[in-house]
Amino acid sequence: MSDIKISLDSSASEGAISVVRVDGVIDTMTAPELEKVMNSLLEQRKYNIIVDLGGVDYISSAGWGIFISNIREIRQNAGDIKLARMIPNVYEIFELLEFDSILRAFDTLEKAKNDYDAAGGKIPVSTAVAAGQISGQASPESKPADPAVPLTPIDDGSPKEFSGSKPQMAPSSPGIHAVVLELVNKDPFFSISEIKNEVNRRQPQHKAGWWKIWSILKEHKLLSKKSRYRRARTQSGDK
Repeated sequence: MSDIKISLDSSASEGAISVVRVDGVIDTMTAPELEKVMNSLLEQRKYNIIVDLGGVDYISSAGWGIFISNIREIRQNAGDIKLARMIPNVYEIFELLEFDSILRAFDTLEKAKNDYDAAGGKIPVSTAVAAGQISGQASPESKPADPAVPLTPIDDGSPKEFSGSKPQMAPSSPGIHAVVLELVNKDPFFSISEIKNEVNRRQPQHKAGWWKIWSILKEHKLLSKKSRYRRARTQSGDK
């Protein structure tokens, strides 16, 4: 049975950093609990958020959707969500799904806090809540997003809605599908952002966003670069 423990440390000041410590598993059963905490912070106009994932063993698509679904509102209010202390197995999925092009991840809480300071002056920081003893595991080095890639997942041209925590994508036009698959066949190591940029260069009228490209790749089971490489080899006849 899935289990989750959430500890919140947040100063009364609007500009302070709120540290959300999560332990356990974030899946379809437990994601609503985390979503309630995140929504509560937004209702209090607390937009500087660090999610400490040091005690999390697994995050499903429903869990990742929580972090992504509110990022536009948060950044429009000069805030951000930063992830900290992901264990290697969780970080691997984070990177595999290319969420690292939207969210910054850090191997320590201190680095995540310092990134807020570097971004816009000194922000009041309160001490994070320790939620039990966690066995030490090697965490990934700080992995800021590629500065060439916009951190805000702007998707003005692609209709979308979120049902609960999990993003639901509207159907994309066949033209974009064709271009995306052509690009995968041409270079399976293109990132989602690179595919998006090339699609918009070829078909600027569609204004394809990151989420639209992500949904097309998901529909064709091509979210990982490994699966895209496998498809490219098959299409080229290199068995």
